[in-house]
Amino acid sequence: MGYGLKGTRAYAFAAVTAAAILLLAPGCLVAGEVRLDADRISYEDTTGVATAEGDVKISDEEITVTAPYMEYDSSNQSVRAVSTPDGGVTLMSAGYRINGEQLDYNLTTRRGVFTRPNGRADAFFVKGESIEVMPLSDVTGKKAKRDDRAEDLAARWSGAVITTCNYPHPHYRLESKELSVIPGRRIIIRRPKVFLGETLIFTYPFDFVSNLDGKARLNKRSIFPKIGYESGKGAGIGISGPIVWDTGELGIEAIWWSQNIVEGDVTLLQEVTPGLTAFARLGREYNKDRDQTRWRPKWGIWYDQGWRFEAAWSQRELVTLKKHAGTDSRYEIWRKPELNIVSPWIDDSAVSKGRYRFMGSWGKYEDVTFVGRSPEVERYGAGVQIEGALESQSPNFQPFYGATYWYYGYDTQESRTQQVADAVLGARWKLGNFDMESAYLKRWVWGSSPMPWDSYDTWEDVYQQVAVTLPTGNPDFWWKLALRGAYSIKDETLAEMLYKVVYNQHCLQWEAIYRDDRYGNDDWVGLKLTINAYPESGFRLTGADPFDPAKAPDELVPGFIRQSQ
Repeated sequence: MGYGLKGTRAYAFAAVTAAAILLLAPGCLVAGEVRLDADRISYEDTTGVATAEGDVKISDEEITVTAPYMEYDSSNQSVRAVSTPDGGVTLMSAGYRINGEQLDYNLTTRRGVFTRPNGRADAFFVKGESIEVMPLSDVTGKKAKRDDRAEDLAARWSGAVITTCNYPHPHYRLESKELSVIPGRRIIIRRPKVFLGETLIFTYPFDFVSNLDGKARLNKRSIFPKIGYESGKGAGIGISGPIVWDTGELGIEAIWWSQNIVEGDVTLLQEVTPGLTAFARLGREYNKDRDQTRWRPKWGIWYDQGWRFEAAWSQRELVTLKKHAGTDSRYEIWRKPELNIVSPWIDDSAVSKGRYRFMGSWGKYEDVTFVGRSPEVERYGAGVQIEGALESQSPNFQPFYGATYWYYGYDTQESRTQQVADAVLGARWKLGNFDMESAYLKRWVWGSSPMPWDSYDTWEDVYQQVAVTLPTGNPDFWWKLALRGAYSIKDETLAEMLYKVVYNQHCLQWEAIYRDDRYGNDDWVGLKLTINAYPESGFRLTGADPFDPAKAPDELVPGFIRQSQ
């Protein structure tokens, strides 16, 4: 026997008849309520199939599907939604909104296939030939732990076209045979082809991974080739990429310099438990101070769940210490091991937009920078870091501040101690059409360290940047010219100049940088390409990131913690 319901909305079916379908149909197993709502609904009780037309919506606690035509089979909890000239099919779930031509989905197994889909994955616009949705356990092999399973629905796109550009003809796009989306964790684009405009630039030989969990990896890698110049190395070109699995990745990076120098590294990251990661890195790095390229292994574990902890061992690690503006010194050390711990940030309500955190460190080291090996030294330390912005009555004047303090003790016959305090006070402000950034940096040092790499010098520097934006008539496209000088008050000399040319192309930003070292021979040139939707993600063409005086105190924060912020 069959019957139908008609009217402006068929709510009675959802409230009464659907209950009978869900609870009495043979083989039916439903977690929670399924609601079917439409302009016209007909139900055939001999088959258990409901047909809905018009403005149709079916939903449960995990997904919502809308379409102009839909068939719902209560015997196996399957849904078929089909587009018509009156409209398309839409699937909505946690983190998803996908449109397409037809969806076949099972509410019990939570698996389905969508044809001709288009939608969004994080900041990406995606369209493809088909999409397969499934429980997260299908991807990870792990059973979902949360009662609310909506966040555990993964997706695998086939024949995907991906971009963050919302123009009809995007400025760039990636084309891939497969795109996997694991909500809240990562997006994996399998060996994409990279297009600028309509021009195929190259095919990326690795899987491109965008991490969505907010946790930085040991190294940020780029989909674009590395291109740049450094004094002492020459012109360089290279590539990097990961081989990924659900709980880790193997990162590979290599770059060749025209002075016959080859650098690179292989880094293994493996999640042991949520928040706890083991890592191992074998890096080949050039020390320009000693004109020497060596293999430099490092391994250990880190924990990142509010509190952050790292235990690391290393051999011949290359450490760069900034003596003052324009001068970096490089040292080679062994960590045997080093332990670091940092508290979560604590908001300071007494100071506008301020926060602080505490740090602790213990380690054993050998300094092998010079001929021979120094005696092993044990060091322990405790520190605090603050940062924030000050209240301003003018939007054209935004002051900022930051400071880091460390107390170090050393297990030596002399029982040495060293205290290091860094502070920065600065402001971003406007002078007519010019964007200005001023910063005053000062370092105080009391005592000394028995290890050269750990011996800090006092400094007092002033940084001044001047930038001007050149509009093009379209707010999505503009040029910016900037130059920055660094003056050492202590040495009474102009220590460094930095020159930048920026072109913003709606979804992309190109940046050419030249750093002129006025103290020595540490110049470099870099070209950076950033996807604007991911300004801090590492989606960029190479070139070293210039020293940022606004983040200067971070130099005294342990390296892993710095990269994890």
